[in-house]
Amino acid sequence: MRIQTPLSLALLIAASCSSAPEQNSGYPVNEVRQSGSVKQEAPEPVDPEEWRAARGSILRTFAFRALDKNLVKEARQYLTEACEMDVNDTASHAALARLYLAEGDASTALVYAERAATAKPEDPEISMVYAAALAENNQPEKATATLEATWNAIEHDPRFARAILTHYSALGKTKEAKDFVRQLLLEDPNHASSWATSADLMLAEGDLEGAVEGYKRALEIDPNTPTPESVSHALGQRQGGDAMMVAVQEAERRGDYAAAINLYRYLVDARPLDSDLRLGYARSLWEENRYDLANHEMAKVPIGVRGWRGHLLQAKLDIQQEKWGLAHTALELALEERPELRSAALLRSYVDEQIAAAKEQGDETEDA
Repeated sequence: MRIQTPLSLALLIAASCSSAPEQNSGYPVNEVRQSGSVKQEAPEPVDPEEWRAARGSILRTFAFRALDKNLVKEARQYLTEACEMDVNDTASHAALARLYLAEGDASTALVYAERAATAKPEDPEISMVYAAALAENNQPEKATATLEATWNAIEHDPRFARAILTHYSALGKTKEAKDFVRQLLLEDPNHASSWATSADLMLAEGDLEGAVEGYKRALEIDPNTPTPESVSHALGQRQGGDAMMVAVQEAERRGDYAAAINLYRYLVDARPLDSDLRLGYARSLWEENRYDLANHEMAKVPIGVRGWRGHLLQAKLDIQQEKWGLAHTALELALEERPELRSAALLRSYVDEQIAAAKEQGDETEDA
């Protein structure tokens, strides 16, 4: 039996009330009714498409509020209901695909992402989700084709450019990443996103000086270009959000993670492209034991820009969910950047023990 949410129950009640027979049947339904000096007009018919869109928006709002309270199961239920109610609700399908990706259920994520991408193949947000789902399901070439096709249709979307760059980097396609950046600068050197993307590639390769120069060019073209925290410090910028950054860093330093979460949430909404902010948000959520939401935020941070701290945090989240293989991969990435990191080495030993134990238990089960 399908569980009814409060919203669905309210809609059922509203539907039953609207279908009830009228007590005053002497008046024509669609005419102005008169009773003494009071006039009553029949309500205008509601457009079904508009009503479905409104209901989908309400359910998504409920879902995001549930996620904010770490109620992942409830959020999934709201989004599932929205998708069942309207197969063309691409926003809900994409949101549900993201949620399943964050939970590590790549196969289910692909189902919802593919439905959304079929309906809106050139929507950049949906394409990024679809490509991520394809990559997680070992279909990297199809993921690449999806991203490239959408880029050719839209272009000059800095977030999407970063998504393509991160995708190439994750697949180890260094040449393709450099070719992509070179083409960007060749085709439109007067666009800020071209220089910002070029700088992102340099930053990923550890070339902070080159990244700073790239962002300098981007900021000359568009002073509102979002910059990573490391680059901002190197540039000696004093942005309007600096006071807030000082406050959130101080809150995190003194262990007031509830305050840090509130500040990070505000900053992430204002600067959604800043991976450093999102990593700080995830760290604070972890400290407050809000593991599912922390994992949800980590899923929005490209692997190539997480750094060793981000990889270590992802490993801890994976260990908490007993996803030993994913934890091992995250720890390997952390140790690749910081080979001397003892905490990561100890965690890797523990994870390897769990993997061996699980394998041994599986072998014993087969023997039995």
